[in-house]
Amino acid sequence: MKDKMENDNRVISIKVEDNTKINKQVYLMSDVHFDSIACDRKTLKKHLEEAKAKDALIILGGDWFDAMQGKFDTRRSLDELRPEYRTDRYFDVVVEDSAEFLKPYAKNIVAITQGNHELKVKKYSNTDLMERLAFCLRLAGSEVVVGGWRGWIRFMLAFTTRRSSIKLYYSHNAGGSSAAVTRGVIAVNRQSVFIPDADVIWNGHTHTAYIMPISRERLSERGLPYTDLAWHVRTPGYKRDWDIIDGYASQKGLGPSPVGCAIITLEYVENYPKVHCDLNII
Repeated sequence: MKDKMENDNRVISIKVEDNTKINKQVYLMSDVHFDSIACDRKTLKKHLEEAKAKDALIILGGDWFDAMQGKFDTRRSLDELRPEYRTDRYFDVVVEDSAEFLKPYAKNIVAITQGNHELKVKKYSNTDLMERLAFCLRLAGSEVVVGGWRGWIRFMLAFTTRRSSIKLYYSHNAGGSSAAVTRGVIAVNRQSVFIPDADVIWNGHTHTAYIMPISRERLSERGLPYTDLAWHVRTPGYKRDWDIIDGYASQKGLGPSPVGCAIITLEYVENYPKVHCDLNII
């Protein structure tokens, strides 16, 4: 199987080719908050190892970094920072350690995207943590590209003489910052209207989890009606906010969150491209 990446700013294209069959898994991970004491690194590593063993593609959504303990951040709390990062080289050390942690999976990581924590650092500290991480991963053999806050990922499937694509739209935040009641599901109604061409719509940020398939009637280019599914998925991340008794989740009364990622499976079924979504959470 041969996978290649191309990047056109708002659209990342990933080629998946095979001469026998296509059955490729993609791990969607967001909201890791790697440098926080609340990051569940054990579960994170377990899922990364699973992805590597399956030769799956890995996409890291926004907020890989917690990055709230910088000099100019009003949310700053050294009590929530892992001890090894309590240094004047905070951002440097976190990027270097993230790259070392991800090095065994570098060739599987095809894209990383911006979250509010990274963009806050970029705004106030004039450094792009995701671009720096991508640079380090490329040195380790990755072909990773960096996406923005929102954008598209096209999986270009090539199976024998067949050519088709599966389109994924991602946005770090849709549905409010906490969404204590709706858990971000209201965003599905909005996004299904203004993103009608996506096969998968992926959100993060709220630290909640759901998969909601919506069936649609479409009209083919030959004028034939048919139905398909749009998969709406939200990934919860790997930060156990509830474990910090004075932290944001406790103060907002949000309650504990699930931990984990989503897995989408790309395949050809009866000569047509298909996609299926599952949550991998605990």
